[in-house]
Amino acid sequence: MTKKLIYLASRYDLVVGDRFELFYRGVIKSLNPYNYYIHISCVKGKYYPRYYTFTPNENDVGDYELTLTLYNDYHEMIEQGKTIIHVIKPIKPKTKKTILCFGDSLTFNGVWPYEGYRRFCETGGTPEGLGLKDSFELVGKCHYNGIGYEGFGGWKWKEFVDNEAVGISSSVWIKCKHNLDENDQHSVWKNNDKLWVLESITKDRIKFKRGTGNFGCSYNIKERFINVEGGIHKDDIIVEEFQYEETNPFYDEETKGPNFKKYCLKNNFNDLDYVYILLTWNGQYIAFAEEFSLHDKYIKIILNQIHQDFPKCKVRIMGIQSPAINGGITASYGCNGYYSDLMGDLWTAYHYNEYLEQICLSDEYKSFCRYIDIKAQFDVENNTPAVSMKVNNRCDKEELIGTNGVHPLMSGYLQIGDAFYRAIASDISDEENNKQ
Repeated sequence: MTKKLIYLASRYDLVVGDRFELFYRGVIKSLNPYNYYIHISCVKGKYYPRYYTFTPNENDVGDYELTLTLYNDYHEMIEQGKTIIHVIKPIKPKTKKTILCFGDSLTFNGVWPYEGYRRFCETGGTPEGLGLKDSFELVGKCHYNGIGYEGFGGWKWKEFVDNEAVGISSSVWIKCKHNLDENDQHSVWKNNDKLWVLESITKDRIKFKRGTGNFGCSYNIKERFINVEGGIHKDDIIVEEFQYEETNPFYDEETKGPNFKKYCLKNNFNDLDYVYILLTWNGQYIAFAEEFSLHDKYIKIILNQIHQDFPKCKVRIMGIQSPAINGGITASYGCNGYYSDLMGDLWTAYHYNEYLEQICLSDEYKSFCRYIDIKAQFDVENNTPAVSMKVNNRCDKEELIGTNGVHPLMSGYLQIGDAFYRAIASDISDEENNKQ
């Protein structure tokens, strides 16, 4: 088993006027990193008990080495790691960029893509936006606050290659006995508390598309559809079988794989300048995992296809954040089975993120890929869901107990958005200054 403790990325992006925080729980692979004396050496910034922070000004633009050292109580060095903090001043690009963000449930709500967009392109808000209007557009079939993206709960790299998973817009075919006809088309029905609109009618099967508010990826279809509105035949529809239509947004039926060029043409999107990918906690079933062949084939298919379709496009692979350390893992997964081992989950996350960075640094991909380290910029101690509970049955004193293993509070999604903002600001600045 790998005994390495410090997992700093090779680079962190910092933006003039933006408070950067590097959390020790996101770079030290330990259930309790505070067992060590953590020392930071850098000509810029300050280090506190839980994190290093630096808010650069215009005079700080440039690259600086940061060294993190772990000592025991006898001041004996345990391990040391180094990274570069890359400080830029955000600028508006000469031409408007087109950016695609996609991922799993961490992207599903669209918060982190929008927050990066808001901070760069809009005004107001907290932190206040730069107001560099029309610097870039975010494209995708999912929408949040006017920006596009692709986010599907439960998906892995594989689901963006093949066409077997249920998406947020998947229609469903129902095998049933019915007396419906053209007069019932577009009538609204309810199943499992979700609204469905009748779209197609055949002798033995009918097709429903999503109704208002129905955008989940994993709803079970129950045995009965109940008419809510419209149509002339109101009898309940009894489900014999059901099958979702597959909706990988990038899938090309001709090539049996992703085709980003066709995806953009079909949806009237401009050619892609940047792709940001946040994948994935899904499929990380093995505690203390050190190899990730489950994802390897599909990662390379996606990267190669993007590069083939848009040779000038830059790809940014965003790492996953650390799992909740406040009880959220057992709240979500119990005491047995997948994901139930907190220490094992933590090790797996660190090793997986290192695996992603090594792909980006490889000779095959380094010319157009870069790794963005989310775990270091995510405050796992404070930005994961928790509720207040009694410390025991006999005491009225309360403590916070985690309620979710890998999904953050809104503040956590916004922190991921901050990392995206820093990365895209850095990408644009470096491109405009010919540093890429």
